[in-house]
Amino acid sequence: MLLNPFLLERAYNETRKPVRQDARAKMRKRRYNALKKAFERLIENPYINYENGEMLILSDTVTETGLPKFYRTSAKECRLKEPGDCLCRAFWEGYPCWHRATLEIVENYFLIESEINKETKIKTVHAVNSQVSPL
Repeated sequence: MLLNPFLLERAYNETRKPVRQDARAKMRKRRYNALKKAFERLIENPYINYENGEMLILSDTVTETGLPKFYRTSAKECRLKEPGDCLCRAFWEGYPCWHRATLEIVENYFLIESEINKETKIKTVHAVNSQVSPL
């Protein structure tokens, strides 16, 4: 799926709003950094694999042998899937990771896109029903 850059920016801004409420400055900064990195990665590579609340993410890092790293992330956890199968280091240490931040932005993207589609349908139906018939 290819993401619309305008909706993506809106989703990013919506995702950032609740971060301001975190009273812990250090955690708030880490969260902002994770969201910023996620947004930058989505701009660079807007093609995503999202299914049933899970996302497969190609990381910007590679293994020692030059192989790409793939992460599978959900609301519950973030795992390095290829190569190996272990938890994301930031997730393991209890910090926000850009992989889960990417998931949050994409889920907000889908909510915004869904709302826009509903509004468009309502306006279209309303416009059709509001026509005045000639007497």
